[in-house]
Amino acid sequence: MPDSARPGLGAGILIFIHQGDLAMAKQVPLEEGYLVIPEGEGERPRLLGSYSPEAKKYFFPRRMQCPITETPVEDVELSSEGVLYSWTWVLMPFMGAAKMGDGKAHGVGQIDLPEGVRIQAVISGQMGDWEIGMPMGLVALPVKKKGDTELCTFGFEPIRKGE
Repeated sequence: MPDSARPGLGAGILIFIHQGDLAMAKQVPLEEGYLVIPEGEGERPRLLGSYSPEAKKYFFPRRMQCPITETPVEDVELSSEGVLYSWTWVLMPFMGAAKMGDGKAHGVGQIDLPEGVRIQAVISGQMGDWEIGMPMGLVALPVKKKGDTELCTFGFEPIRKGE
């Protein structure tokens, strides 16, 4: 599907904002159609996907029709926890920043959700914090602030025992 036809894709430069600067801001998705951020404390965000009753498969991001059967799909909220399939350490600007060289890097992982969907996303932590097969939880990542609102994309963080 061309980028122009995919729901929620847009252009622009994003600025990563230190989370400590945004303590009281309301979090909202950067773009509609990908993510639901609950207002309650302690609840994880949810990714929005599609389910094809005909193919009995889930998809992310949302689809207009099943790419396998070309039949209608249902919008669904996907699980907010999964398992780390693979990860890498990326030495490049984060979220479309205009220049490199600030010494910052970040992890990117592929997380398998229980529905059978594999999601690629930023993962929080430092190199060495992750192990293949470990449980991961969805988080809202602030990328820009507008007034009292944090515009967020999604990422994952390790789930430690007892969390």
